[in-house]
Amino acid sequence: MRIHIYTAAVMAAVLLCSSPNILSAQKTDNPRDTTRIYQMEEVVISASRFEQPLFSVGRNVTVITREQIERSLAGSVGELLADQQSLHLIGGRQTPGTNQTMFLRNTDSDHTVVMIDGVRISDPSTVNNSIDLSELSLAGVQRIEIVRGSHSTLYGSSAIGGVVNIISAKGPQQGFSADVESMHGTFGSQSYSMTNRISGGYNFRNGIYLDIGAGHEYTEGIDATVDTVSATGGFRSDDTDDFRKVDLSGKLGYRKNGVNLYAAYRLADQRSDLDQGAFNDDDNAQISFQRDLLQYGGSIALSGEVELGLSGAFSDLNRDFVNDSSVVNAAGDYDGIFTETNATGELWENELTTSWRKDDFAMIAGAGNNQQRMNVRTFTFARPFNFTSETDLDSLNLKQVINHLFVHTEIGGELLGSKLAPLTLVLGGRLTDHNQFGLHGTFEINPRVTFSGSTIYAAVTTGYNAPSLFQLHSPDRGFGAFTDRGNENLQPETSHSYELGWKQQLGKQSSLELSLFRTEVRNIIEYVYLWDANVAIDNLGFSDFLGDTYLNLSRQRINGIEVGVRTSLGAKLGIRGNLTYTSSELQLDPDDIDRSYTGGNHVQVFESGQFLDTEKELEGLTRRPSVSAALKVDYQLLPALNIGAESRFVGSRDDIFFSGSLGPIGALDRSEIDNYNITDLRFRYRFNSSFELSGKVENIFDTDYVEIRGFTTRGRGFFLKAKYRFGR
Repeated sequence: MRIHIYTAAVMAAVLLCSSPNILSAQKTDNPRDTTRIYQMEEVVISASRFEQPLFSVGRNVTVITREQIERSLAGSVGELLADQQSLHLIGGRQTPGTNQTMFLRNTDSDHTVVMIDGVRISDPSTVNNSIDLSELSLAGVQRIEIVRGSHSTLYGSSAIGGVVNIISAKGPQQGFSADVESMHGTFGSQSYSMTNRISGGYNFRNGIYLDIGAGHEYTEGIDATVDTVSATGGFRSDDTDDFRKVDLSGKLGYRKNGVNLYAAYRLADQRSDLDQGAFNDDDNAQISFQRDLLQYGGSIALSGEVELGLSGAFSDLNRDFVNDSSVVNAAGDYDGIFTETNATGELWENELTTSWRKDDFAMIAGAGNNQQRMNVRTFTFARPFNFTSETDLDSLNLKQVINHLFVHTEIGGELLGSKLAPLTLVLGGRLTDHNQFGLHGTFEINPRVTFSGSTIYAAVTTGYNAPSLFQLHSPDRGFGAFTDRGNENLQPETSHSYELGWKQQLGKQSSLELSLFRTEVRNIIEYVYLWDANVAIDNLGFSDFLGDTYLNLSRQRINGIEVGVRTSLGAKLGIRGNLTYTSSELQLDPDDIDRSYTGGNHVQVFESGQFLDTEKELEGLTRRPSVSAALKVDYQLLPALNIGAESRFVGSRDDIFFSGSLGPIGALDRSEIDNYNITDLRFRYRFNSSFELSGKVENIFDTDYVEIRGFTTRGRGFFLKAKYRFGR
């Protein structure tokens, strides 16, 4: 029923966009009217690395402007992304500090590239190299661009589902300005959240500019895990899972006469109280994380047509997980077990580019290098058994080196003849050299035709995702294991994507977008168990276990349709809506097993518990809904007062849980999670050009819902933010 409601809302917005009265009203409006809810004069750079009008880009792109960020009152980048089309995020509605994972167009969590100012950031210390979005603050963020669909030609590994580019503020045009803001709120029983930020900049007349920022967040959270034992008389050491975070940023640059140089630094330092896992509360588990990010680069215009550019970044990160001795019963006894895991990582990348733009032709070509390092140290002490265990991967010198060359061109049809003027053909290719698996190529073909306010486009692209350092080199090997957990024979995951899209402008303030897409990913890296081939599968026992490892194994197929609309009804009311439907399946084939590596032993896929003795096909992908939708409304009630509402629907999906019935030692099974609908209300009141007050009621109906099994979600929340601006 809710799906039909959302579909009707989206189609109603389409009809409103198409109304002749609305269109005629738009033609008489002043395009510079600052009371308007939406403006169409947005540009995007992430889709092609050139500035382009958003509506003319031949891909499905969303630009989240600074104005929209301010209105949302989102606490982090992850919370902001959770409401975007085709982007499902886990953790954004849980207690702050929870790991935030995103799935773009239902591809895997490590199939989306996240960048800051066009430079990739990832986490080489994690199992699959994906970043935890909870580390990304909105402090100093000017805008965010989301490009859906494969973009490995422009951005390399992981860009199968798309790209998220976080663009920092560029400072004032002239002189000094600064913003100070403080937000306070609550979102559940005994919870409290406080966020304070300050940012400012100065632009000197000689072209030098300086931007600085700082943020502090403190949260007394809710208990992160679901309580399943207290009601039955079992013991549970309930606690509030708190979160503390400090952000610092600074950027020094020079831009004048075609020269742009900069160096920037960002610090993310946070500490989270955690629980041991789903349904498993623990008041002595904590994780601390710190990333130091240094970025540098610049460009120089050799003429009005040619520009040289350099971009680079170095990340140093440290994650420390400590689980001290925990209370195990009502008498206050402790289990006497201490564990600590320390993971470190380094990410260093540099890229040189040359771009050329002239009339109906544009080209950018580049060469670059990406290096990653990681190390993991573990320590365990069990007092009841006087047992100590230590591991350190430092001696393995785990390192990954990727070199690349790429070229991206946009050819206007007028170069081929005046009758082809509406046509633009995008062609691109990338060659990657990985120190482990060698050369790999990707390409992009993306024609588009623009006429009478319409853009029709198609895209055929390939992508890849390199194995992580952990998947390649983890030396863990239990007693009797056939091989190491890490598999140096792994190859990159590869994809083919096909997309057909239509964008239609309806007047100056309304638009409709439609995208059809299909993504096929092969060589998916699966975590598997190995079992003795000399024993029949039905007769396997614990003693037949031969360890665990990673294999290129499964294939994903994702088909989808995306619909997006936006309109302004007069100068005061703005509406945005989107609807996404996907159909996904996972295929497993025993012929894809590398039997020279597994020794011909039985292979059991951990996530589904399936033994690959025959072909298997599973419908849907875990933790990813087939249907999602959002509706956003903004109304300028008074010249100084804006009010709005946002409603998000997430369809039912399968989650995973450990089942001891799958094989002799168990594996992950699936269970369905119900759909949910969350609605927020917000306001913003500007007292003058310097001071404003805004607020939000989150989850106004206090809906009880689940993002992921075993973890709690926020109830009804209230937030209030004050902001003061100095200078220009």
